[in-house]
Amino acid sequence: MKFTGRTEDAAAPFLGAEFWKRGTKIIGKVVRTFKSANGDCYAIRPAQATQVNGEACEEVSVGSLTGFLMALQASGLERLQIGDVLYLECTGFTPTTKGHERANFYVEVERSSTAS
Repeated sequence: MKFTGRTEDAAAPFLGAEFWKRGTKIIGKVVRTFKSANGDCYAIRPAQATQVNGEACEEVSVGSLTGFLMALQASGLERLQIGDVLYLECTGFTPTTKGHERANFYVEVERSSTAS
C-alpha cells in the first residue's frame, strides 16, 4: 500500500476570535485532529460551506479559543474525536483582564460508538 499527502490538502482556515459574532454557528463533522503550539485543534467539515474572509470554505479549523475549550469541558468532554458531529454557536462575549473579550459558546457534540 502507498499513501501520499500534501500540507495544502489538509490546510483549513482557522476560525479565530475575529470570525465569531453573537449567533454565528458552525455545524459539521470533525475530520481531522492536530496539535498547534496552543493545544488541540480540529478540522471541521461544515454541513454548508462557511464564509471566511469572503471565501467559501469546505473545511475550517477550530482550536484553542478559551471560550470554546470551556464550553467543551462544560459538556463533559476534554477533546473532540474524528467523526464527532459538532454544533458550535457563539453566545456573546465577556471582557477579560487581558484587555480583550472572550468569545463564549454553546456546544453540542454527537459521538457515535464508532468515532475514534
